[in-house]
Amino acid sequence: MKTIGIAACLDTKLYEAAFVRDKLAAMGFHPLVLDISTAGATPDWADVKREQILDLAGYSWEQMTGLTKEQAIGRMAESFSLMLLKLCREGAIDAVLGMGGLQNTVICSRAMQALPLGFPKLIVSTVASGSRYFDTVVGDSDIVVMPSIVDFAGMNPIAEVVLSNACAAAAGMVRHGGGRIDSHGRPLIGTTLMGVTNDTVMRAADRLKAEGKQIVSFHSTGAGGRMLEKMILDGSVTAVMDLTLHEMTAEYFGGYGYSGGAANRLCAGAEKGIPMVVCPGGIDFICLRPDELFPDQEKRGYTWHNAGLTHTRLYEPEILSIAETIVQRLNRAKGKVTVILPMRGLRTMSRPGELFYIPETIEKIGRLFEKELRPDIRLKKYDLNFDDPEFGDAAAGEMLKLLDS
Repeated sequence: MKTIGIAACLDTKLYEAAFVRDKLAAMGFHPLVLDISTAGATPDWADVKREQILDLAGYSWEQMTGLTKEQAIGRMAESFSLMLLKLCREGAIDAVLGMGGLQNTVICSRAMQALPLGFPKLIVSTVASGSRYFDTVVGDSDIVVMPSIVDFAGMNPIAEVVLSNACAAAAGMVRHGGGRIDSHGRPLIGTTLMGVTNDTVMRAADRLKAEGKQIVSFHSTGAGGRMLEKMILDGSVTAVMDLTLHEMTAEYFGGYGYSGGAANRLCAGAEKGIPMVVCPGGIDFICLRPDELFPDQEKRGYTWHNAGLTHTRLYEPEILSIAETIVQRLNRAKGKVTVILPMRGLRTMSRPGELFYIPETIEKIGRLFEKELRPDIRLKKYDLNFDDPEFGDAAAGEMLKLLDS
């Protein structure tokens, strides 16, 4: 019988937890109730008591007395992360379902983010609505978030429907989901793309797939690059064809812009020593929302990507500074690295007469790479535009060379 963990603060959500427990049992699952409450009296029917959870991190229930609410939630989140990861690794649970308000969401989301990708995890939250940032709940994980619609203050017809759907969703993931990531023993190659680099990157990926390689692509909008770096560090991604470094423009401006959130790009691959093919695709512009536009927006030049986002040109010194950062990070690489540079353009709309046509700047990038990259890092210049199909073929060819060397 499959086991689904139920994470709830039983001092305030005991009726909801009991409803979910009984619903999952009726579906043929073994419900495992985990009490993550931090105050108040609780029933004694939890399968895993809050004292047991705290003990795993070296805390006692007595130590919670006198703490601020923030401190108490922090300790429970730390402890529950250890407990949930332990249960997952031991095969004691096959999914986890959390429910509640902000406290439950904070504790559960932190713990669930530590679980492997593919492991079924779902939060029914009273704060999963409005203008709140989705990123604060899911982080870099694949947590499913379901708005509760009503506050959890005892059962009612709406809560019954929502929680029944949550149980069905968790049951479906356990019975019919893909489960853990399985690369079938073959290396997993990560690659990066966005709209302005998509066609070339996909052409390169298709060529690698035709050679029997496995590709996973990440959208270079902050969350994608952050996830790529994380999966390199945990060993899931074992080679990278990093052709779209656009997120480094947001990092250059201190996380400013739509693609912010992926600090330290290239560092994971350098640290892990995996094969890396790198191109500075997309480092010549920054994505800005209407309320983020620079004071000198007109001088810089820009185009509207859609009604809510611009592609704003960077000045040459800014581009070269980003290129310098690329060099510094790649020079720390412990493995084999090839840098490829399309001399006619770094994205779409970069042909003669178009907004992002900057051949003189690309020439300076090339000279910078020649002068400052470590001698053992291979640099290949191509008399092509990033958007040329031939450049996609070249990228795939360089990746294959590294994999075969």
